[in-house]
Amino acid sequence: MNPTFRPQPVLGVSMAVAAAFWLSVLVFLIQHPIVPPKTYVSAGFFVLMFMTSVLYYARTAIVVDGAGVTYRGIVRETRISFSELQKLSVVPGLITLYTVTGGRKSISFSSFFQRHKELAALVRERAALHQA
Repeated sequence: MNPTFRPQPVLGVSMAVAAAFWLSVLVFLIQHPIVPPKTYVSAGFFVLMFMTSVLYYARTAIVVDGAGVTYRGIVRETRISFSELQKLSVVPGLITLYTVTGGRKSISFSSFFQRHKELAALVRERAALHQA
C-alpha cells in the first residue's frame, strides 16, 4: 500500500463549518426581502469560497509509491519520479515549508499536512538524497 499524506482534517472541517454558517446566513437573508441585492451576492460569495476550500482539502493528497511522488490537487496532478528528483528543500519556521524539485516540476507542501516530517524523510530516503 502506498502512503498517502493529506492536509490536517481540522482545516477541512473548519472550512465546512464556515460554509454552513454562511449558508445559514444566506437562508436567513432570503427570508427577509428588505435586504439589498448586493448583500445576497456577498453571502453567496462566502458560501462559494468556503465550499471551494472544502473541495480543496477533500481532494488534496500526496502519494509516495515505489517509483515517485504524486501531488493531487483540486485541478491538477503532478508526478515526479525518484529518478528525476533533484532536491528536497526545507524552510523551517512556525510553518515548515517543503519543496520537492525534479526537472521542471515541483511539488510544495507545508507542515499543515499530516505526518509532514515522515513524508519528507520518505521522499529523501527513496530518492537517495543526502540531508542538507
